[in-house]
Amino acid sequence: MAGMMAIMALSFTVPASAAYWDELQQDVGTVVAPYEPYVSVVKNTWDSQSLEHIIQGKFDVPDDVINTILSQEISDSDTVKEIHVISHANGRLDIHAETAAYGGIDISGTIDSFIHDGDLSYMIYTVKEKDLAGHGGIKGWIFSHLSVAMLAKLVGPISFNDDVTTKIQGNTIKVDYSQALKKSALAQTAIAGYNLADALQIEGAMPHEGYVEFQTSLQVPVEIQNLLLRILNTTK
Repeated sequence: MAGMMAIMALSFTVPASAAYWDELQQDVGTVVAPYEPYVSVVKNTWDSQSLEHIIQGKFDVPDDVINTILSQEISDSDTVKEIHVISHANGRLDIHAETAAYGGIDISGTIDSFIHDGDLSYMIYTVKEKDLAGHGGIKGWIFSHLSVAMLAKLVGPISFNDDVTTKIQGNTIKVDYSQALKKSALAQTAIAGYNLADALQIEGAMPHEGYVEFQTSLQVPVEIQNLLLRILNTTK
């Protein structure tokens, strides 16, 4: 009976008893077993090191990781045939794309905002060395896919579709990925009543030499943070 009560509490409420959390974390395998799909989502989204960095407030994503995800998003039918990014110590993020219609396109600029806070989820990028005039929908494709690729190590896979919208005004691009994120597996997962996608907050992103640093937090009690880390460290 005590085990069943613990499972119910894991799904719906946050109990006040410190003794409860001690017991829960000591026998995490027994408690989470009925919720194996949730455990799978957590493990497919983070490993223990990445979650620790998210909790501590800084999460680094190397360029080669972003580029690998971008390459996986390209299909034979896409007008963009190749795309990769290069981050620089001066805060610039360079983008190179090979396209069927226009050949090579090179863009250099800054990430002015990269936000996930509840219902607000968007990136703002300002081009510094390339005029965005022309090239039709190519720019929209590039930046919508870029934002999703940058998110992947933070929130897990996101299906790219029309839910990712792009608005270009002058040399400023705003990508809104809020609706796509709401359909992600992480957004369907709650532990102790805390939706994990809502609990995750992203406050910004800054390119450095070879990687992008995200400013993050996980807005759940420390006991749930510890439980998630225990799941990542102990479950298969």
